[in-house]
Amino acid sequence: MNKLKELVKAYHIKTLKNDPYPLLNKLKTDYKNTYKIPHYNFVYRERMTFSVGMKIADAYEVGVNNPQSKVVKVAYKALAKEILQQFYFIIREMDIEFEPYDGQGEPYENSLEMVKDIYNYHMYFFKTTNGFGKGVLDFNNPMLQNTGICIKGYELLVNDVFRIVHDIFGHATYGYSFGPIGEDLAWVTHIRMLSPLARAAMTTETRGQNCWVNFGKHLRDKNNELYTKGNYGWVPPAERPFAAQKIMLLPKEVSGVDVFEKDGQVQAVIIDNWDPFLSLTLTNINNHEHIS
Repeated sequence: MNKLKELVKAYHIKTLKNDPYPLLNKLKTDYKNTYKIPHYNFVYRERMTFSVGMKIADAYEVGVNNPQSKVVKVAYKALAKEILQQFYFIIREMDIEFEPYDGQGEPYENSLEMVKDIYNYHMYFFKTTNGFGKGVLDFNNPMLQNTGICIKGYELLVNDVFRIVHDIFGHATYGYSFGPIGEDLAWVTHIRMLSPLARAAMTTETRGQNCWVNFGKHLRDKNNELYTKGNYGWVPPAERPFAAQKIMLLPKEVSGVDVFEKDGQVQAVIIDNWDPFLSLTLTNINNHEHIS
């Protein structure tokens, strides 16, 4: 028992340094090898900054919900298919119990608490039906479709499966936090496991929404400067509102994927030499049309 405690303690220290969780890292590698996910040739050199976060937040703000767009539909269909594929791979390869969380607030105080629980082969998930952005649930939303997967009497929606898988492959594998920097690191980690089409849709659901939550106009003063901690107007992370749910694709500078329709077919092309930060720094993305 003491030896086990020492191993757990050692892993917690590694996680705080963003070293990979060996079991989950192997699971991720095995998945990519099984489904022949190609290597994405880009480098994530920086960490999320105020200026980049605000640009992405504004792009999300002006984006138009357009679930009927053929391009958007195809991208979200790819995301749902691949996320379910990843979920089934996890439960096939890892003996872990998922449990819907019925308590108040979030199931975990931070990502490290979640990693500890996963280390014990258990994980709570926050039910989509208890909180999904602003407004009434729109069950035409592809993320709100039933999956036929039931856990403890609760049928998971696509979004439930997505959040479970993203927490495991995006956050827990490297112990990334739920803050602005950790969320972007989780995004860039997880998109490496997806096809270009699915990657474009997931960028909306993660990078876009998280930047709106943490860098949106609701957190800025009249000079468009972000409020800082201790100043009037600053909102603690736990009290910030969810982003409005939008089924759309963000500009290619945000995702690194160019999605378009040609000869009646939807295509997705990885942008050569794309940089997750420099591409945004050099471009006024808010003047670009969103994909619709």
